[in-house]
Amino acid sequence: MQFHNTYLQKRQPGMSYRDFQRLWRSHGDYAASVPAFWDNVERYVQNDPVEEPAGIPGVSTEFDAVGEIYYTSYETWVSMRDVMWNEIKPDEQRVFAGPPTAVRGDRTVHQQPEGLHKLFTFASFKDEEARADGARLLADHAAATLALPDFGGKLAGFTTTTARQAPADSGMAAVPQTASNRDLLFIHHFTSEDAARSALKSADYLRLQTLEDRFLDWDSRIVILTRGWVFKGDNG
Repeated sequence: MQFHNTYLQKRQPGMSYRDFQRLWRSHGDYAASVPAFWDNVERYVQNDPVEEPAGIPGVSTEFDAVGEIYYTSYETWVSMRDVMWNEIKPDEQRVFAGPPTAVRGDRTVHQQPEGLHKLFTFASFKDEEARADGARLLADHAAATLALPDFGGKLAGFTTTTARQAPADSGMAAVPQTASNRDLLFIHHFTSEDAARSALKSADYLRLQTLEDRFLDWDSRIVILTRGWVFKGDNG
């Protein structure tokens, strides 16, 4: 099972979005030039929020980027801590406005990803009881999602990533960028922006949000609709 690191970021104050996109692409090129990092990454995707998301329920306009990095394992990611801190992090600081909102953990594939138009939902569990029962709740929610014809039936891929905390004796608590600040991440894939917008404006998406409200902390939700660009690896 791949270890999946997904993060939300904002551009520096005063920077235009187009300039930010160029700068972020250059960060991807820089990351590819660091063999100690790049050789351990199976897949790297930059996702740009779609423009003019008006009319799509719950979609945020507060963020400028969603990055996805897939490692072969959690242990590989841990072993790269010094490389990320000393070589990758300084370049991130020239690109982004501050620390990310992130979910880092193992992902579950409910439907094999194909579409590069994606709906990212970052969230935390409503309470400790929900967190303790998280595996069952997420499995039930995935089945319910796929059963909704005007939302789940329109998907071209669906995965869930659940945050994995570093062991207490790993020493990683001292490194800020290693922590997840949401419990889980849903990625819903679509074949096109039109397909995504149609699904998100359907009554089934409202039904899905009602289902999510049963076990998610609603105030923690961040929802972003994007178009992805694959820097390394395939789309899945």
